[in-house]
Amino acid sequence: MKRFLSVNEVAELLSVKPLTIYRWCNSGKLPHYTIGGSVIRFDYEQIIKHIKGANKK
Repeated sequence: MKRFLSVNEVAELLSVKPLTIYRWCNSGKLPHYTIGGSVIRFDYEQIIKHIKGANKK
């Protein structure tokens, strides 16, 4: 079963403000799902892979 995170949970995980998460989503820098046009959720595994990939650069 997949684990999904909210904007606030991802912001806490990445040590940034929720507004930064929204900006990253709008610019395509962060993989996410939009539900019903306004609710944003993140697949936990995708976020972890994204973090690990960003640390390799």
